This record gives sequence, structure tokens and C-alpha cells, in this order.
Amino acid sequence: MNTPDLVKFQANPLSIPCTDLITQLLEDKRSHHTRLAYMKDLRDFFRYVYNAEEPTPELIENFLTQDRFVALSVVLKYKAHLRDERGLAEATINRRLAAIKSLVRFAHQLGKCNFSLSEVKGDKVVRYRDTTGVSKEVFRKILSIPDRQTLKGKRDYAILRLLWDNVL
Repeated sequence: MNTPDLVKFQANPLSIPCTDLITQLLEDKRSHHTRLAYMKDLRDFFRYVYNAEEPTPELIENFLTQDRFVALSVVLKYKAHLRDERGLAEATINRRLAAIKSLVRFAHQLGKCNFSLSEVKGDKVVRYRDTTGVSKEVFRKILSIPDRQTLKGKRDYAILRLLWDNVL
């Protein structure tokens, strides 16, 4: 009876280099846009914390092996920096925090990290614009504008009613 060939590991799977942690993390993301955004966000984080252009294996390992209190302090300081000094929007800050938290969670699952960042909460996203629309009175005035005696006026009136009735 033939036995199937076993997959041979070239190295101990527990000794994954830290740069491969980021590669594996990004490969695990479905969306190409998420992968690009997370890589950009992780670069920005390591640039802020370590003043380095790229997250090297040593820097990644240094961050992941920090004491829980130190790591939380660093991430919270980074969050404050994004909000107060750089003036970034809440959604951007939340995405950058999500990239860091995802890296830490992934490293924790692989046994490369002894803390989590579950205590770091994102900011509430504030709506940018009022989407309530016009009032009924204003819309009634708008409906009185098309001349319903002409073909064009009937068309315009019908379009306006369709938009209003379908909440568009």
C-alpha cells in the first residue's frame, strides 16, 4: 500500500520570523484594499514608534515582546497622536488601530505575543453631513414649480414624485 508523501517543513513552524508574521497576516485578508491599507498603517505605526521607514523583524519582535502595560501605553499614545497632532478622522484612526490589533491578535495566536489590545477602543465615527433631506413644506413648494400643463412639466413632476416617494 502506498503512503502519500508527507509535507516536509524546511524549518520549525513555531520559529516564523516576525516579517513573515506581517506577510501571513496580510495574506489572510481577503480584500486587496485591506491588505494595502493594513501594510500602510503598520508602516505608519512603526515609523511613529521606532522612527523606522519599514517594520524590520527586530522592531516587530521588540514591540510584540513588550510588557502588556508598555504596549498598551504605546498604542494609546499613537492613537492620541493620530487624533490630536495629525487631526485624522475617526474612521481612519479606527482602521489604523484595527491593523495593529490584528497583528497583535495574529501573533498571540501563534505564541509570539503575550498580550492583547482588546482594551484599546476605537473612536465613535461622527457623521459628516445632514442627510435628513428637505421638509414636506419645502417639497410641496418644489412640486409647484413644474408646469403640469406642458409635457416637460408633467415629466419633471413625475420624476420629482418618484424621487420623493422612493426616498431618494
